[in-house]
Amino acid sequence: MRIIAIGAHLDDIELACGGTLAKAIGGGAAVKMVVLSKSGYTYHDGRVMRLDETALEEGRRAAAVLGVDDLIVLDWPAKDIPYHSEVVEPLDELITDFGPDLIFGHWPFDTHQAHQSTSLSTISAARYFNSILLYEPITPSGRSYIAFRPQVYSDITGFIDRKIESLRAHRTEYQKYGERWLEAVRARANHRGFEMGVEFAEAFEVMRLELKV
Repeated sequence: MRIIAIGAHLDDIELACGGTLAKAIGGGAAVKMVVLSKSGYTYHDGRVMRLDETALEEGRRAAAVLGVDDLIVLDWPAKDIPYHSEVVEPLDELITDFGPDLIFGHWPFDTHQAHQSTSLSTISAARYFNSILLYEPITPSGRSYIAFRPQVYSDITGFIDRKIESLRAHRTEYQKYGERWLEAVRARANHRGFEMGVEFAEAFEVMRLELKV
């Protein structure tokens, strides 16, 4: 199986489907991660929260924890990734060249504007592919007026620790949000696991899914 996961920022993919990607790699899948921004950003009061160079270093380390050695990072502004052909066409090329069986992308009702536009760009770029799953957002994004609908579940019981370790690799984000951030990620996975009768799981909403029998 060939899987491509697309995120706006370095850490989005690990948060949303890191356990599933690690599990897929363990089963022999080829996995590519595509991140649309180098992910450095400055707070509204002028404080520099994360430099591009730091985010890139942390992102490469986190991907390696999951077992991903194919990470592409593009150069759109972290806060203002547009929904535009200039984004769609490079994504179209990356997706087409890779030829995935399954695509993971942002949920379009995420409250982060860059996540929304990345989702729409992914959906447009992947218009000729049959299987697209939208991953569940988690705070600090995702507190939407539209409810996320968990429709597809992935048992990550054997990979929850690797998912958490990959998030710890994003040291600047960990320093910003603290241990409660990781506790919340683990609790969400535990809740989704309870829903499907396992210990830990990740959930996804279906954009489009090919049934192979």
